[in-house]
Amino acid sequence: SSLHANILFEAASDVNLACKTKEGIGRVAPCQASAKQSEIIDGLSHTAMKGQQTSMTIRAKDSKGEKLITGGDVVTARVRVSSEPCPDPAAIQTSVKDNGDGSYLMSCVSHSEGVFKLEMSINGQIMDKEVKISCVSVVCDQFDPDERHLSVSLSHDRRRATLEGNEHYTGCWVSALGQKGMRHGQHTWKIKNCSVNQYAFGVCSKPVPSHYKNLYHSHAYCYHLGSNGYVRDGVQCTGHLSIAAAKDTHEYRLDCDTHTLHIRNLRSGESCTFTNLPDKEYFSFVSMCNQGTSVEFVA
Repeated sequence: SSLHANILFEAASDVNLACKTKEGIGRVAPCQASAKQSEIIDGLSHTAMKGQQTSMTIRAKDSKGEKLITGGDVVTARVRVSSEPCPDPAAIQTSVKDNGDGSYLMSCVSHSEGVFKLEMSINGQIMDKEVKISCVSVVCDQFDPDERHLSVSLSHDRRRATLEGNEHYTGCWVSALGQKGMRHGQHTWKIKNCSVNQYAFGVCSKPVPSHYKNLYHSHAYCYHLGSNGYVRDGVQCTGHLSIAAAKDTHEYRLDCDTHTLHIRNLRSGESCTFTNLPDKEYFSFVSMCNQGTSVEFVA
């Protein structure tokens, strides 16, 4: 005769390797993740560039809220459009990777601009919170010929601004504004330093008389100059940017919904973030002091 026994495994309290089970000799059944207890650890709101991948991690937990350290759960993402300007759902691709350690990497790519949400499910149960994705394109703006100092000349396509002469305002900073107004949603643009001179850059509100010589002090809510960020009216600045070198390009991401502006030097990777911006319509702007300073909007 032979002896058969069911073996009862019990994991230590700090290692959720398995639940109590009686699935057979020596077999351990994994705990199922709870959609209610599991969490998205990379935030619930993301801004993504059109055609580029955005990823976030889901940390699986059991019904008691304990982290799981094994994979095997079925995690899915469903695209939901909202009342905001939304992309074509058919242009959005999603995928989920089981990392095998109780975490799951969810990735998505949208080939259409707009705002959409991802509804996450674990083992057929919908998670309580959704992920909001705002898909934007890089804005190749133009400078506004009516919103610039008279000593600032523009190229034929109005993408480059150059300080030709500043003899009447020695030591003063003069400015040029972008033409695109931004009041709602997310916006991204890039500006390249085409000279060896430093310049100030940020966002500004209208109206701005073109003869203002110290324009950014009077109308800008946040800007960066040298290695310092400057703010007004309760705006806050965190992070650090060194003095821009010749040919450096800065990428700007303005979120009008969360009232934040993020600026990053694409060469050095340094960045700063301005928060608590007033609810206004904004325009990108640059200010220059030295003759020959030249900057350009780039794609």
